[in-house]
Amino acid sequence: MKKSIKTIALVASSIMVVGCGSTQPPMPTLPSVNIASIAGYNGDKFDIKNSKIIVAPGVKFNIPEHMQTRFANEIITIIGDSGSEVIDRKMASRFIDEIQLKENLSENYQAYEGPVEAKFAVIPTITDISYGGEYEKSYSTTSKKGKTTYHAAECDYTAKTKANVQIRELPSMKQIMSFNVEGRASSSKENPPSSSCKEQSMYNGVVASAIGDLLEKGDDDYITLSKYVGSQGVITGAKSFDGDLYFETNLGRLHGAKEKAQVAIYQDIDGELVLIAEGEMMEAKNVLRKKSYIEVDSDVAPTLKRGMIVMLSGKCSGYMCSINSAIKSIR
Repeated sequence: MKKSIKTIALVASSIMVVGCGSTQPPMPTLPSVNIASIAGYNGDKFDIKNSKIIVAPGVKFNIPEHMQTRFANEIITIIGDSGSEVIDRKMASRFIDEIQLKENLSENYQAYEGPVEAKFAVIPTITDISYGGEYEKSYSTTSKKGKTTYHAAECDYTAKTKANVQIRELPSMKQIMSFNVEGRASSSKENPPSSSCKEQSMYNGVVASAIGDLLEKGDDDYITLSKYVGSQGVITGAKSFDGDLYFETNLGRLHGAKEKAQVAIYQDIDGELVLIAEGEMMEAKNVLRKKSYIEVDSDVAPTLKRGMIVMLSGKCSGYMCSINSAIKSIR
């Protein structure tokens, strides 16, 4: 553990703090800059593609239903943060009943015949959970200077989880994505009531944390999920300030836009979303209710066009993201 903490500290200390440049004004106050449009885009259509999603918790005979529900709630939070809408649980239950979801999901589904309001069905299934507690006796250490430090007895609790996430297209039920994720968590309690380390509340807490660790913002699988379930806006224009271009999008706070959120910019080419660039939403004054402004690297700015798709990427940036990545890399 001491080695891990030292590693994390080294990673944290290596993070560069980038100074802010000149303060940008509210972008709506600036004159628009003419930029090219993608083929077929005339600027008349400004509708957000706000997906409706069914989240149907999977079934595994040896995993309690409340744990499956907890993981499903994590997925629901991700979808909500991306600006899309989750269909109510009653419909999800009917969905599960209709397709007769089994432990091992089959590819031989018939087309879903229920209410086809949703674009995708997301089926999160916890496939394995393990947890335990280990007792560590109290002990004392003495430094080179003769200072003695007492370390209390403690119970160390750990939990590991594995899960599968499927994304299926509706109404065909065709599987378009499936990935496996793992999570883990640990917790300690000093001076436990006994050395058996079997406090149910501690087990419950560490298992819940491990489930929460299955999909964390910035993880590759979180980013993949965001691409399928997130709201889609488009680039609607551009502004110029201090020699740099800033792009206007109709993806506003109503559909998940947030200050400094990471975004991905795509172009729909033959039905596939092709990544063109990545960027970041600006500060709060430039993230409005029905539109927002994004900034990208100056070398890619000239390649962006009106009508290109803008989505929250699910990536994470900043100090805490670096710390979380460091922790995961040394597990």
